[in-house]
Amino acid sequence: MNIIVIGCGRVGAEVAYALYRKGHKVTVIDQDTAAFRNLPEDFRGLTMRGDVLTQDVLLRAGIEHAHALAAVTPSDSVNTVLGHIAQVVFKVPNVVVRNYDPRKRALHEAFGLQVISPVSMGAMRIEEILCEAPKGTVVKAGSGDLNKLQEG
Repeated sequence: MNIIVIGCGRVGAEVAYALYRKGHKVTVIDQDTAAFRNLPEDFRGLTMRGDVLTQDVLLRAGIEHAHALAAVTPSDSVNTVLGHIAQVVFKVPNVVVRNYDPRKRALHEAFGLQVISPVSMGAMRIEEILCEAPKGTVVKAGSGDLNKLQEG
């Protein structure tokens, strides 16, 4: 699949590298060239520096042929705009946006975007651990499913 990851901070770099390792064609866009240092040395996807809110940058990244897009910048507003543009203008079939500030999650949801909120997910998991004394390490997926990783 052709996948675009917008934002190459810790989350963007992890997502891009995981997708690359699975054999996908990955393009990573960030406005700061230094952000690409977050990618492992063996990442062989395309990296592009540019203003992600300009049509030219999105077109050069191949958005017209993208199967999926992840908007994981630290700006909820930018992620929402990018997600909406990807879905409505370019008809990207699978779009996920990261919610940076949980108080702004409704902004993403108002546009019908798939939202991942690491802060909310992390806080919920910490609460569960503190109150329910789990038996092992668990990861909570966006669907709410639990996957046991190891026994504790």
